[in-house]
Amino acid sequence: MASNPEFRRVVNYTDLEALLECPLCLDRFDQPRLIPCGHTYCTKCLNELCAGSDTVICPQCRQQHDVPVTGVTLFPRNLSYQQLLDIRTEQLVSTRQCQVCNKKHAFSDCLHCHKAVCLDSKSSDLCKDALNMEVTTFLMHCDTIKKQISTYAKESIDLVKQQEKQLKNDLNQMIAQQLDASKKVLTQFEKNKEEIDHFVRSSKQKIEKNGPILDEKYIEIQNIATKHLTTLQNVVTGLKNKRKDISFTPTRCRPDHLGDLNLITPTFSSDQYVSLPTTIDDNTNRQQLLPPSGVRQVGQWGNGPLEFWCPSGLAITRNNEHLIVVDSWNHRLQMLTIDGTHIRSTVGTKGRGFEELNNPRDVCIDASNQSIILSDSGNHRLVVYDINNFQVQRTIGGNDSEINLHFPFGICCDDDNLLYVCDRGNNRIVVIRFNDGALVSQWGRKGTQKGEFDAPDFICCRQNILAVSDFNNHRIQVFSLNGQFLFTFGKLGSGDSGEFRYPRGVAIDDEGFFMVADWVNNRLQLFTPNGELSAIVSDKNSDSSNDELALLKVEFDRPIGLAVSSQGVVFVTEWGRSHRIIIY
Repeated sequence: MASNPEFRRVVNYTDLEALLECPLCLDRFDQPRLIPCGHTYCTKCLNELCAGSDTVICPQCRQQHDVPVTGVTLFPRNLSYQQLLDIRTEQLVSTRQCQVCNKKHAFSDCLHCHKAVCLDSKSSDLCKDALNMEVTTFLMHCDTIKKQISTYAKESIDLVKQQEKQLKNDLNQMIAQQLDASKKVLTQFEKNKEEIDHFVRSSKQKIEKNGPILDEKYIEIQNIATKHLTTLQNVVTGLKNKRKDISFTPTRCRPDHLGDLNLITPTFSSDQYVSLPTTIDDNTNRQQLLPPSGVRQVGQWGNGPLEFWCPSGLAITRNNEHLIVVDSWNHRLQMLTIDGTHIRSTVGTKGRGFEELNNPRDVCIDASNQSIILSDSGNHRLVVYDINNFQVQRTIGGNDSEINLHFPFGICCDDDNLLYVCDRGNNRIVVIRFNDGALVSQWGRKGTQKGEFDAPDFICCRQNILAVSDFNNHRIQVFSLNGQFLFTFGKLGSGDSGEFRYPRGVAIDDEGFFMVADWVNNRLQLFTPNGELSAIVSDKNSDSSNDELALLKVEFDRPIGLAVSSQGVVFVTEWGRSHRIIIY
């Protein structure tokens, strides 16, 4: 066996085999072809990849290339890979004579003419054929592009002509419709004009004809009215002389909390006075029938004092003297007295600046009653105000914060100055230390299981428990202050068995009773501390299948925010068309 280095190459078998493996068939290359993106595949693999299409997508880089008309054989051969395929992994010995120069031993077969050639002859023959192949490929590409340009231009011209024709037809139809409508309006106008002219002429003739009679009738009516007025004055004078004093005594027994609601039964007596003594029934329904006069409203639509545009959350100051209302779509806060008198408002500018808001949702008061904390939902942050002058003190969260709030909604503050925030966009509850804005803990994720949420909406805390309205899951979830799940109540529906349609605001009284704003059902529902339905407040109580649950008849329009004072007064904001606060 020859030992001349010119005819012998030794390589690593593993490396060579990995290099010569086709990415598609995972076998050694068979007639490797180079596509325009620079990747190489077997000729057979390229034929299967095209499958009769005029384009091919590279499996490695996903680039799309045109396939020559005569097939993939016009793609250039990868000469480097072919040379490696010609090398034996152990030893290569040439015994043939070069068929080009007829001087040296042949090294391999030519890839183009398939003759046995030496290294020098193979190099010169390769350059010539490679150049010819490159020119052929370029011309082929140019022809293909010309055909595509012609096709696209023709299609575009046809499409523009079609659209021009369609637009002209539509315009002509619109002109015809407008002319027809104008003619109808003019016809109706002329008809109305004739009727009005006829009515005016007729009325004028009647007035001119009956003028004296009208004057006489007027004088007669005046005399009769004067006579009756004198009679009424005499009756009033007689009543004043014979009247008896009427005095009122307190008749309403107000409980300190919602948990002590009972049925009030008035009794009547008459002689020289009328009394309404209050007695409390010992039934177990814990209801209180309040008169309609006990319900009042504050505010209307607008952007002035005591005017709202979709009011949302609200909070009562810890000294029970003021009410803070989130005027959501006016992008501001309003402070009222507890009886509904306006005190002050923030500026109400929408934006991302330090003193600007973007659709705020809820509000709470810190433990010291010195600061107001607002959930600036559209800006993904909390804003802290001085309670005395509504000046912005600082912000918590925001786009650059590690807390990473995403549309925060409900918010409340416990006695230890910990903030509990419904991070609605992230389906979690976030606990933040108010003093320094640091993240303390968090829990929850999207889902329907215990401790999971689908858009947590509003939250409140009292007596070491948290209540969260789970908006899209139509339920209320109750947790301990450290996030431990306790229980849940509510389901989707509109009945009187503890059902909700998108619950929103939630409040807890001193006895642990839950009050929930049932948004789409336009009602409030009262639940016992263990989650059992106790009473319903809506405008449909008189028709309810269970009259024992009827607490008070109030017509709501999308109730959303909810707060209960220590005296038992309930404040409800309405998101619907009324833009007001209901107080009872």
